[in-house]
Amino acid sequence: MPDWYADQAFWERVYPVVFSPARFARADEEAAELTALTGITGGRALDLCCGPGRHAVALARRGFDVTGVDLTQFLLDRGREHADAHKVQVEFIRQDMREFVRPGSYDLILNLFTSFGYFATENEDMRTLKNMVESLSDGGALVIDVLGKEALAERLHAERTPIEEHDGSLLVQKVEVVDDWCRAKSEWILIRDDKVDRFFFEHTLYSGKELRELMNWAGLSKVQLYGNLDGRRYGPGAGRLVAVGRR
Repeated sequence: MPDWYADQAFWERVYPVVFSPARFARADEEAAELTALTGITGGRALDLCCGPGRHAVALARRGFDVTGVDLTQFLLDRGREHADAHKVQVEFIRQDMREFVRPGSYDLILNLFTSFGYFATENEDMRTLKNMVESLSDGGALVIDVLGKEALAERLHAERTPIEEHDGSLLVQKVEVVDDWCRAKSEWILIRDDKVDRFFFEHTLYSGKELRELMNWAGLSKVQLYGNLDGRRYGPGAGRLVAVGRR
């Protein structure tokens, strides 16, 4: 059985939930937040783990020359359809994020939506991070967006089980922290009419301090942490961990 992130059937099944119309609708606003957060308003951009191209297309519409890289052909096909619908050009590439590197090529590199930490070992994460840093141009910015340890701890302490509604379907999210707070195992239960689907996946957890130290080690300077793409501080109540580093 392939790793969960390499299983195309997994992405086909969760696509309506993970990439809902509401998430697509927020992409332009998030692209504006990303340019404001980094100060990078044009040039070449890399969306690593681009999925169906939500942010890749939004950046292309803002004038960026965009490359989108993903391992899943199904998602890349949806990305090309999305780009065609908006009449923009995006270079879509099917490749493992651990392998993709173009030295000095990009002014802005994005790795969003907890795509950092998929792999079983920290060495694999570091290999990916080093390639991202190598692919940055001088003065370029790298943005990593994940669910941080602190935010997850706050959610678990509140004993909340997130339940979301998607077009009449209910999504119940359960998370188990394992390996001394190093990994999170997630179960999604999707209830549609009288059908119940269950999805399982896992990823490495990073605190703000841990992620900043990794990015410093990889060669980035002035790494700043935020609680969301809108630039709010990383502290109590932060929904996300957003780290911005510069080369």
